[in-house]
Amino acid sequence: MVDKLEFHAALQKKLLELAPDFCCYGEKEHPILNAREDGRSGRIDVAWWTLANRELLAVFEIDSTVRTKSLRKILHANCPYRFWVYYGNREIRDVLETLDTEHKITIIDFSIAFEKRKKKLEQKEMEQLVLDI
Repeated sequence: MVDKLEFHAALQKKLLELAPDFCCYGEKEHPILNAREDGRSGRIDVAWWTLANRELLAVFEIDSTVRTKSLRKILHANCPYRFWVYYGNREIRDVLETLDTEHKITIIDFSIAFEKRKKKLEQKEMEQLVLDI
């Protein structure tokens, strides 16, 4: 098994590495203005920008728990493709349907059950786990 934070970091890194394969460049922790109900900004885990015209193409928010603020950040992004990468083990459809009434968000649902472990995985083992998914 793997730690949730390590999985998040490895997946974030992999999404950044994949961007050039789609003629994009990746940005980690991209700011999203006015994403919260109180008007404050937030940060999206990964954003892809087109190389040709430098436009925001896609955003990816990576969560192990159901977080409405994550969904709000995704919905506030001004881009054609919005992805919520969920790797928890709870039902998520009801929350998503309540906030995303226009069906703008695509779910990537891993539904992984994490267990506590004593020994941490090495970085190469973590990257291989993400590649295997």
